[in-house]
Amino acid sequence: MSAPPWGHKPPPVDDVTAYWLSMPPVMSPRCGYWVARHAAGTWRPNRRIRNEGYHAAAEQLGIWIWEYLHIVRALFDDQ
Repeated sequence: MSAPPWGHKPPPVDDVTAYWLSMPPVMSPRCGYWVARHAAGTWRPNRRIRNEGYHAAAEQLGIWIWEYLHIVRALFDDQ
C-alpha cells in the first residue's frame, strides 16, 4: 500500500494530559501531521471535533491537550 501524499498518520500520544498546562519540549509527530495536513489543504476540523471539549478533542486527534489548545484550535479560527 502506498502512502498518501501527506504521509501516514503517526501514532497518538500515550497520555493527552501529560502536557496540559505547560508546553511540551517538542511538538508531537501527530500534531505535526495535523498541522501539515491543514497547511496542504487536505484536512479541516469537522463539526464533531469543533464541538468537543478540549480533552475529548485532544483524545480524538491523538495530541497533547496543550497542543490542541494552543496550536490546533488556532487552525479552527483561520477558517
